[in-house]
Amino acid sequence: MKKLLLTIFVCFCFSPSLLAQSGYIKTDVEEESEDQGVNDGLDSLSIHYTFDNPTSSLYDTLIFNKYNFRSDEVPMYRDEVLESRLKDIPAVVPMDFNPHVKRFIELYTRDRREQVSRMLGLSEVYFPIFEEALDRERMPIELKYLAVVESALNPHARSRVGATGLWQFMLPTARMYGLTVNSYVDERKNPYKSTEAALRYLKNSYEEYGDWLLAIASYNCGPGNVRKAIARSGGKKDFWAIMPYLPRETRGYVPAFIAATYAFHYASEHNLYPIYVNFDYRSDTIHIRKMDISLEEIAEMTHTKLDVLQRLNPELQRGQIPYSSQTYVLRAPYRVTEYFATFPISIREKYGEKRDTYEKRHTSTASFTSSGGTSSSSYQPTYPSHPANAKLYYHVVKEGEVVGAIAEAYGVSARSIAGWNNLYRYRIKVGQKLRIYATSSPQRVKTTAETSTTAQAAPRPTGPGTYYQIRRGDTLWDISKKYNGTTPNTILALNPGVQAKDLKPGMNIRVK
Repeated sequence: MKKLLLTIFVCFCFSPSLLAQSGYIKTDVEEESEDQGVNDGLDSLSIHYTFDNPTSSLYDTLIFNKYNFRSDEVPMYRDEVLESRLKDIPAVVPMDFNPHVKRFIELYTRDRREQVSRMLGLSEVYFPIFEEALDRERMPIELKYLAVVESALNPHARSRVGATGLWQFMLPTARMYGLTVNSYVDERKNPYKSTEAALRYLKNSYEEYGDWLLAIASYNCGPGNVRKAIARSGGKKDFWAIMPYLPRETRGYVPAFIAATYAFHYASEHNLYPIYVNFDYRSDTIHIRKMDISLEEIAEMTHTKLDVLQRLNPELQRGQIPYSSQTYVLRAPYRVTEYFATFPISIREKYGEKRDTYEKRHTSTASFTSSGGTSSSSYQPTYPSHPANAKLYYHVVKEGEVVGAIAEAYGVSARSIAGWNNLYRYRIKVGQKLRIYATSSPQRVKTTAETSTTAQAAPRPTGPGTYYQIRRGDTLWDISKKYNGTTPNTILALNPGVQAKDLKPGMNIRVK
């Protein structure tokens, strides 16, 4: 009987699952769980990717593809190359290389390529916010890549345990660092305020440990777990030394941060290019106090797209400005802030009292009256570069039209059209309705085929080879995928005088 009990005791104490939980060994299942948080963030980006019409720049792709990769090629490199590249990154935070880091480099550059391309595009929106705050606090700029690991640059990301926003704050920690969370506002989703809170957390951790990798680990699992891991390691203050004693997800968290830094620095070396989003976070602010107004009402009143206001203010839970004696700072396009500055009295008269019913809060703004007495049904807001005697025209974009040619036809500047219509990088699409203020009737808009002297001058390719007729929507990148061994640069070399921006439906180009 004693022998049987001893056998059961030994089997129980040394079972792999229990030893794994105690942190002494790692099972295969546990190894897989180390990247669970990173994968959840990437999955969240796929589910909650709010940009329905992302735009990518063929010109940037051609510039970045300096190695002439095929469109479907996935380059991989030897360990010594990866290690050398990490050492070359100008970073204060140590960029160590080991099998843990390699596994996450492969995750970003091989397994989750579409999400990485999206994050490269989103970085143009959010990284300037992070970099400005990091520079102001004199902290390492590379800490911006923590948000890549935390949320995949998705402000609406929410983990299984409730961590929310770009920097994935839990509710108690968010409130500890001054972020407001209530039925109307969740500042964990506010890129500016959550970034300030995240940097305060990281700075406090660094002051305690004197090591950035430990501060990063603390951001994931909390300072208590890092202190316990340091104690169990015999007092060592080195991440790799205390790694076996940390929670499973944290063991993968720091390697994932190093790998994300690598993936963004060497994206083109892995044939990865950004998928840009048609959104610009540059905006102005409106300070609103004791005003019962919704984003929908603001959008209708100022002739602004509702989704633009929603993306600029992701922290608003219900699309409603909280009625409060405390000032709420709303971010909005410049023309919206100009409207509020022009008609403050009328806006205050209509929305300055608390409305009790849902119907009153969502009453149409069609009856809104400006201080000049003009109803909003006929009123058009004053925009930059708006001539006093101008007439409003609505121009529907046709195939082959660009902003510059439209501006020339109406006798206005392209910059004015971009401002009136909140255009990003002067990008327009067929069927889009543009608001234009002009003092005279428009002339016929010339298409790019008529205005592009480069395209007219380009000689038609002749001689033996394989030719392709351009269809609507074709890009060099799309065409190169149809022919093995062909790249965009190869096509350009086979067609002297033709540039990527000159492709027109019906044009014949040589592809081989």
